[in-house]
Parts: sequence; structure tokens; C-alpha cells
Amino acid sequence: MWPLFLAWRQLFPPGRFPVFASVSILGVAFGVAALLVVQSVMNSFGEEHRRRVRESYGDVVLRIPNSTAPLELLESPASLPGVAAVAPYIEGNVVLLPDDDKLQFLRVRGIDPEKEGQVTPLGRYFASTNGAGSLDALDDERVIIGSQLARTLSVGMGDFIEVQSVAKIRQMFDGKKRMPLKRLEVCGIIHTGFTPADANVILITLRAARDLFGVSKGYAEASHMRLVDHRQAPAVAKEINGNLGPPFVALPGLAFRAVFLEAVEMEKQMLFFLMFIITLVASFSIGSTLFSHVVRRTREIGLLGALGAQSRQILRLFLAQGVIIGILGYGIGTGFAVLLLHFRQEIVRLFGAEETMSKQYMFDSVPLHYNPDDFLKAAALTLFLMTIVSLLPAFWAARRKPSEAMRDVG
Repeated sequence: MWPLFLAWRQLFPPGRFPVFASVSILGVAFGVAALLVVQSVMNSFGEEHRRRVRESYGDVVLRIPNSTAPLELLESPASLPGVAAVAPYIEGNVVLLPDDDKLQFLRVRGIDPEKEGQVTPLGRYFASTNGAGSLDALDDERVIIGSQLARTLSVGMGDFIEVQSVAKIRQMFDGKKRMPLKRLEVCGIIHTGFTPADANVILITLRAARDLFGVSKGYAEASHMRLVDHRQAPAVAKEINGNLGPPFVALPGLAFRAVFLEAVEMEKQMLFFLMFIITLVASFSIGSTLFSHVVRRTREIGLLGALGAQSRQILRLFLAQGVIIGILGYGIGTGFAVLLLHFRQEIVRLFGAEETMSKQYMFDSVPLHYNPDDFLKAAALTLFLMTIVSLLPAFWAARRKPSEAMRDVG
């Protein structure tokens, strides 16, 4: 035990400020903090995107490409184990005519309000500071829109918007017949904090969507479902494909944004590699400082050898110093990273990057999801690197003979 005790006393000598230990520990701490902040933020973006995609598309989506299908077939997966709820929908492009007479092309989704509320968490987004109304207020003459779209259109609760399907507008321009715009009252405004949803969401009832897109009664374009365990989405999709077969196609909801999610994951891995290189350079710098620290203690090494200390005990002494620096540096760095992440939104606001973040990552605030694996990887990496960089000075000290050490001092 004495090597560990002496290692601590050498790093933190009584009555003196531990300059060497403080600088070394802070060097490790800043490297750990940078690594954890980058990993946590990128992991948060990836996890939040996956959650929002599942909320938008469901865990699994069942459809017939470019066609419609009877509701009883689209809702048949409800009987499968692991499927908690199924909701049919119709989605298509519409032309929207706001008060300034500038046409906008958007996508509208027709839903069954009761069933949709069991699959997607729309209900909780009405209670936010920028939301209003409720899902229950939706009927064939009303519409729910996203908060950002409401600001773009300058409409609020009780105002009206006029829409018509692109197909019917095309028929009107072809001179076949006049298609009046469908006038809908805004009965709900949802705010999710997710830019694609807030800027594009237009929800109407399934019956209104059938009328808008010319879909037969009892039919829908697709259905999406919520699973008891969203991680089982690929297996459930495969089972549905086996039961129904072509032309039905079941896909995990994440497949609809797979390219973007892969890009976020790749960005996280590349940033991890970059921060690893930075941490590696910092570790070897600390190792160089530790070697200088060991050389300055050559006389103590000679005295320990003369008093009967074995080479392996001297090795443990200086190796323990590196490990202590690594442990304390990791602890302080973790605390610093948690502090920075707690004030992440204020930091983004300080640098004026809110608009850029909203455009690039599509969130109006920085999400936060702590991943224990990131902290375990950082701990393992820190201890591994500090052990490695401590080995050279520790071996140098252990190989010194007492007579040589005392002669070098003299």
C-alpha cells in the first residue's frame, strides 16, 4: 500500500500548492469534458431525431406504393403480438392559398383523431407555450397546423385557410372543371420544437382527406403503428410482409429518414475520432511532464532503493501517479461536461447559433440525452491513455539502480 500512499503525497505535498498535479489533472479534465460534450450533444441529436421520426411515421408503416387499400387490411396488424395500436392515414400534396394570394405547396395528412392519438403523441404538443387547441376539436371542417406554419401564414385559432389537392388543381387548369378550394377553420396549433413538423404539419380528418384526394370510402393510403417495444420494428415489419405479401410493404418508421440518421451517426463517429486525437496529444503531453517529474525525483528513487524498495514497487509508485491523475481528471472533466451541457441553450444563444441549429439540425433547442456508454468509453479511454503514458517514466524509475541514482544527483 505504501507506493499508493507515497504517490498521493508526491502529487499533493502537504503545505505546498500542487502545481504539477493541478496542471496535469486540468489537462485531462478539459480533454474529457470536450469528449463528453461532443459525444453527448451528437448522441442527443441522433436520439432525438430517431424519436421524432418515430412520432411522425410510427414505429412501423404499412402501405401499398402509389395506391390505396381497404382499412381492414391496413389495420390487420393490430392483432399481432407486440403491436400496441394502429392508425390509418391518407397523405398527399395540396395547394394552400393564404390571404396574400401567394400559393404554397404543402403536404396534408388525413387522420382518424381517436386512433391517431393512440399511435402518435400529438396530444401533448397542444399544451406547450406555442400550442393551442386539442386533437378532439378536429372535424371535417377544421384543420390542425404546426406553430411555425401558423406564423408563416399569419393565422391563429379560429382563422381559416383554403386548400385543394394538386391533382384537382391540375384538372382545373386543364379546363375540365372548376374545383373550389376547401375552406378549413384552424382548431389547433401544435408546437413540437422539431422544425419539419412545426413548419409543415397540416392535419385534417380521414373523411376530409378522402374528399380532397378522391379516395373511396373505407380506403386509406397507409397505416402506421406503435409497438410495445420500438426496437422490434424490423422484426414486426418482416412478419407483416410475410403475412400480407405483395403489393403490401411494411417498413420501420426510421427507414423513411435512414440517410439523414446515418449522416448524423457518421458525424458523431468522426467527431469522436477527432476528439480522441486531441485527447491523445494531451495525454502524451502530460506523459512528458510526468517524465520530467520523475527525473527530478531521481534522488528519492535512489533513497527508496537503498532502503530496500523493489523495482516493481517503484514501478507501481509512479504508475499510480498517472492513474490518480487520470481518475481525478475524469471526475472533474465529467462534472465540467455536465455543467456545460446544463447551460447548453444559453451557450448556443451566446454565440448566436440558434437559427443555424434550427436549419441544420431542425430543433429550436438543443436536446439532451445522456448515454451511459459515452461516459464508460470516456472513463476507459482516459485510464488506458494515462496508464500507457505513465509506463515509460515508471519503467525508467524502476530500472534505476540506487548507486546510479545517487551518483547522478551528486
